[in-house]
This record gives sequence, C-alpha cells and structure tokens, in this order.
Amino acid sequence: YKSDFFDTFVGFYSFVQTQFSASIKTLQTNGGGEYSSVKLQSFLHSKGITHHKSCPYTPEQNSLAERKHRHIIETTVTLLQSAQLPSHFWSFACHVAVYLINRMPTPILKNCSPFEALFGTPPILTHLRVFGCSCFPLLRHYNTTKLQPKTKECVFLGYASKYKGFICYDVLTGRVYISRHVVFNESRFPYSH
Repeated sequence: YKSDFFDTFVGFYSFVQTQFSASIKTLQTNGGGEYSSVKLQSFLHSKGITHHKSCPYTPEQNSLAERKHRHIIETTVTLLQSAQLPSHFWSFACHVAVYLINRMPTPILKNCSPFEALFGTPPILTHLRVFGCSCFPLLRHYNTTKLQPKTKECVFLGYASKYKGFICYDVLTGRVYISRHVVFNESRFPYSH
C-alpha cells in the first residue's frame, strides 16, 4: 500500500514536469502511514518538496481535498443511480465524474473550467454522452468471422483514457469494448430493463 502511493506520486511528479514544465512545491496530506514512508520522505527531500501534514483527527485541515472528494463521490453516486447501474461499476462512474467536473466552469476559476485553466483552451464538449445509456459500437474489428453481427447493444461506461474512443460494456457477455465508432441512444438505459 505504501509502495503503491510512492510509485503513483513519482509517476505524477514526472507527468507534471513533462506535460506542464512545472514543479511540485508542496505535498499536503493527512498523517496516514502511506505518506510517511522513508522512501517517500527521501524522494520529497531530494526534489525540494515541502511536506505539510494535518494534525491527527482534524480532517478540516484538509478541507479543500475533503470537499472535492465529496463532490466526486456525490457525482459518482448520481451517475450510477440515474443510469440504474449496480455499484460494481463505481470506478467507471468515478472516472466519468472527474472527467465531467474538470470540464465544467467553476466560480473559483472565474467561470473557467479546470481543463481550460490547465491547458489554456476551452474543452471540446461535442463528444459527451449520457453515462449508462444504450450504445452500439462497431464490432467488425473484434469479430472472428464475417457472420458475426457488426454491432450489438452495450452500455456506455465512459471515455477511454489512453485511446480516443468510448468504453462500451456488453451486458450479456461482460466484455468491454473500446470503439471510436459508436451510435448512442441516450434515452434508453439497458440496466433499467
């Protein structure tokens, strides 16, 4: 668990440097064990990163992070409920929640979205679809024979992070497809039937 956080933080540190030519100056955490490993403290020290910790049993000292966490969780639950999806799809709903929140204007950023504040350009929103709706991905490339159907009804579970495509879930087989070519029926929700 401690090693997982360390590896994640080191990856994030490299990502920030490479993608934004920026440096991390301070890490604010609670006093959890995953943040106090010798390995992490040594890395922070070597990079000149200050580590601030909140006092034990005082989550209010991390109020910004706590509020953002609550916003993400509440949005995740809303997405799952509106699509009538079971809770085991929570990770997909959470990913979509963060994706949408980062593209919404906020008064904190003078009605700019976090995306626009970070990249300097407004986000493109034309590809957004209703989470959990019915979708029909092109399956020709996934098929093993020419007699298989070119598409079938799936559930839209979000936007692929490493591909320019949509995540589609086949309810009958449990298979996940990533496809760029998808037709949506945003008024039908397969899990509601």
